[in-house]
Amino acid sequence: GGRSIRYGYVEITLHPSDFFYSMANRHHLVREHRLVMAKYLGRCLHPWEIVHHKNGIRDDNRIENLQLVQEMQHNQITIMENRIRVLEQRVTTLEAENALLKKRGK
Repeated sequence: GGRSIRYGYVEITLHPSDFFYSMANRHHLVREHRLVMAKYLGRCLHPWEIVHHKNGIRDDNRIENLQLVQEMQHNQITIMENRIRVLEQRVTTLEAENALLKKRGK
């Protein structure tokens, strides 16, 4: 099948004879990260199963970067990742302000 990228996700075109075809949408497409996880598990994924990209990069579909999670887990992971990102930005800002204050104090 073909490959395309939409919203940052790699999509794969599956043929109706493919074992994993039941995971495809009406355009015969399945997101690659879901297909990689399904092949790793040796079964089709249920529509409610979520495959999370650990590093947040949507086209990094190496199995070691993927994690099968439930919706509640995914929501918690997303909240924590967003909070960490905000705190990291704040630390960077405070470090820069601190460096300026130290420089002025000399």
